[in-house]
Amino acid sequence: MSTVLTLPTLVRRFSVAIALMIISPAGALASPSGVMGPQDPPPVAAQMAPAANFMSDGKIVEMATFKGHPVMLWQVATWCGSCRAGLQIFEEQKALVDKSDMRIIVLRDYKNGGYPGISITAFAQQAAPSLLHDPHFIFGDDTEALYKLYNPQHYVDVYDLIGADGSIQVVSSAPSATFTKIQQFMTAQAKP
Repeated sequence: MSTVLTLPTLVRRFSVAIALMIISPAGALASPSGVMGPQDPPPVAAQMAPAANFMSDGKIVEMATFKGHPVMLWQVATWCGSCRAGLQIFEEQKALVDKSDMRIIVLRDYKNGGYPGISITAFAQQAAPSLLHDPHFIFGDDTEALYKLYNPQHYVDVYDLIGADGSIQVVSSAPSATFTKIQQFMTAQAKP
């Protein structure tokens, strides 16, 4: 016995199917998404930055290499629009960064936040090419260990501001919206 579906029944079923595609994980595969890190989290309790390594230019780099310099450890996904906007802000503020002693380590999230995407170098080339040749900027990829230590919540577009003494002083997100925090950190970390 076959069932005859009326037009209103078909419309309802089609609407439900579309709604499920929008809210279901299967529908999410069509375009990457992730949870943004908080822009105004509570102040960080004094803690030292954990020892970890990342990959840059095919080599393992230790975070300890940068002790003695203020550091921004920024974890991004190459499909992330706010990450792209953040790189563009840094390109606009390049002269300010270049006057500082700060090192900005831009790392593609481990496994790019769960979605395919271009390399970190290609991402920087598209968004802010002048930063690729600036000694204040280091581009690379998270190792699984670093990702777990610095971003256990798996946020997209999150950064740690680490003082020259190795202490984490600020954790925030979206440099394009929070650049004032970064600028204040650079000023506070300036050598006398």
